[in-house]
Amino acid sequence: MCSDPQEFHDKDSGEVYTVSCRRCDECIATRRHGWVARAMAEKADWPYAVCLTLTYADLTQTARDGAAMFCYADVSDFLKRLRSAARYEARKGKWNFTPVVRFLCAGEQGSRHGRCHWHLIIYSNFDLCRLGKFRLRGHLVSHRRDMVTEGKRKRRLNWTLWPHGFMTLQEPDQAGMNYVLSYCLKDQFSGEKSSGTMREASSENFATGLFRMSKYPPIGENFLMRKMESLLEKGAVLPALQIRVPGFSGYWQPSGSFRKKLLWCLVALNKRILWTTGAPAPQWSSLLSSLSQNDADLEILNGPQQNEQDEQTLEAAVAFRGREVAEARRLGEIRRNCGRRIPCLSCLNGSTEGQIRDFGLVRTEAEDGSWVYASSDGLPGTYKELCRPLGRSNPACKRLGTADLRKAFPRTGVEGP
Repeated sequence: MCSDPQEFHDKDSGEVYTVSCRRCDECIATRRHGWVARAMAEKADWPYAVCLTLTYADLTQTARDGAAMFCYADVSDFLKRLRSAARYEARKGKWNFTPVVRFLCAGEQGSRHGRCHWHLIIYSNFDLCRLGKFRLRGHLVSHRRDMVTEGKRKRRLNWTLWPHGFMTLQEPDQAGMNYVLSYCLKDQFSGEKSSGTMREASSENFATGLFRMSKYPPIGENFLMRKMESLLEKGAVLPALQIRVPGFSGYWQPSGSFRKKLLWCLVALNKRILWTTGAPAPQWSSLLSSLSQNDADLEILNGPQQNEQDEQTLEAAVAFRGREVAEARRLGEIRRNCGRRIPCLSCLNGSTEGQIRDFGLVRTEAEDGSWVYASSDGLPGTYKELCRPLGRSNPACKRLGTADLRKAFPRTGVEGP
C-alpha cells in the first residue's frame, strides 16, 4: 500500500483520481515484487534459465569506456554472439530445435568505485553453459556445478562470449531474481524521489540505472495466457486477481497493462461460460467482491455504467435501427419480386391467358392445382430461370404508382420502357 498517494484532477470530466506515488519504499517494494513474479512466470515457460553478471576489466580501452558509462551495445553484441553460437550448434546437427533467447537486463553503476556492470536473466531452450569456453582462475571448466556461484563467495569466470572482463553465474531462483531486479529500480533512487525515506542519505550513490528486456511478447505474458487456457478447460475464472507462480513465494498481482489484459481475459472467460452453461462462472461473484473497492477494475468487469438518460437514448437508438433494418428488408423483397423481366407469380396468377401470351409464357396446371409457367417460344427454362433482373420495375406490375414501388426504385422510376 502506497504511503503517499497522489491525487490529480481530470480537467475534462472533473473527476478526482488517486494514484500511487511510485517513489516511497512501499511502491518500490511492490514494483520489485511484481517484476520478480513476472521473471519467475517467464522461467516456467523455458527449460533453461540463469542469472548473469557481466563486468569490465581495464585491459582494453573499450572495456575501460564500458566501465565508465553505460554502453548497452556491449550487451546487445553479447546476445548476438550467444544466439550465433547457438545457431552454429544447431546447424551441426546436435540440436533438433531452433534456439531461442529471451532476457531481462539491468545496468548498475557500482556504489564503491562507480564502475558500470550488467545483471541479466537469460531464458532459453538450450543450456548456454555448453557454448564457448569457461575458465575459472585460468583452468577450463565444463560442468555447470563448477560455474555457478553458491553463497557469498563468487566464482569469477572468463567466458569467450564476453571478452570485456569476468562474469558470474547464479541460479535463477527467487533470491537470484530478486538480486538482479533490485537494480532495475535505480532510476527511482535519486535524492529528489527519495526525499523523506530511509534511503535518502545514500540515494545519490544509487541514482543511476538502466533497464532493458525482451518485449515480444512481454515477459510473463505466455504464462498468463496458459493460465487462462487452463481456466477455460475447467470452466472457471480467478476468484481474485492473485496468481500462483511456480517457485515464487506469495502471489503475482499484475498491474498496469498486464492487469487490464488479465481483466479482459476474465470477462471473455465468463462470457464463454455463460453461453455454455447459461450462468456466470461460480467464482465470478467472488472476483467482483474482491475488487469492490476498485472502480477501474469493476468498470472493465461490468462494463461502463450508464445513467438512466443514456439508457433511454440507447434504447431509442436500438429501436430506430431495428425499424430501419425491417424497412430495408421489405424494400429489398419488393425489388426482387417487381424488378424482373416478367412479373412475379402473384401478378401472373391474376393475369388473363392473353396477358400470359404477351409475356411470352405458357401456363399449365400442376397436379396440386398450382400454376406452372414456361417459355412459349420453345426455349427451355423454368419460371425461375426466366426471371432475370430487369434493373427497374416491371411495367406490368400491379404495384405501379404506389409509394412502396417509388421507394424501391427511386432512380429508374416505375413506368415501362
